[in-house]
Amino acid sequence: MQIGRQSLIDQIVGEIRRRIVSGELPDGTPLRQEKLAAELGVSRVPLREAIRQLEAEGLVESEVHKGTVVSSLSPAEIEELFEIRSELETWLFGLAIPRMTESHFQAAEAVIAEASATSTIETWGDLNWRFHHALYAASERRIALRLLKTVHDNANRYVNLQLAVAADVEHELLDHRRLVAFARLGDVAGGVGLLRTHIGRVAENLLASIGRGRAVAGAA
Repeated sequence: MQIGRQSLIDQIVGEIRRRIVSGELPDGTPLRQEKLAAELGVSRVPLREAIRQLEAEGLVESEVHKGTVVSSLSPAEIEELFEIRSELETWLFGLAIPRMTESHFQAAEAVIAEASATSTIETWGDLNWRFHHALYAASERRIALRLLKTVHDNANRYVNLQLAVAADVEHELLDHRRLVAFARLGDVAGGVGLLRTHIGRVAENLLASIGRGRAVAGAA
């Protein structure tokens, strides 16, 4: 993939972030700057700046004598991400519902339709974020939404582990449709309650899946 000149650092950040969130670059993967620069068709200078931004987002970490690697989160840290999601998203959704218009509903429903037709494990993280962003956009809390994007990016690379079964994706999409339905009704309590349950269930299933995976790895 060749990166163009416009917004060069943002494009580099976006591409590396995509690879991390999709699982193409798993936890602990070293980021070889020379190799990455060649793949992206850029020099080392903007690449180093992009890596610094990704480090600030928590997606990569740099260690003396080890270089830069994709960060790895403990189960406790993953649980904390979902606790942040639950508090921040229910607040944003509660603010958004009374302000949502037909254009907001249609934007969220369009993402659901796209996910139903085209989603894969690799693309789910992006589609999931676009849906939730559409759901909360009417809150007009731009700083909170920027913070939430970073939380989603860190969590979604682990969510992909849970969505390997098609039934899990269908359950997610069913919840998304119900969230829009509550919003259309103007039911703040119902919508916020479902959202809190939805995020909690995803977190519980994910942590159980990670626990099983690590138990199997430990027994091997």
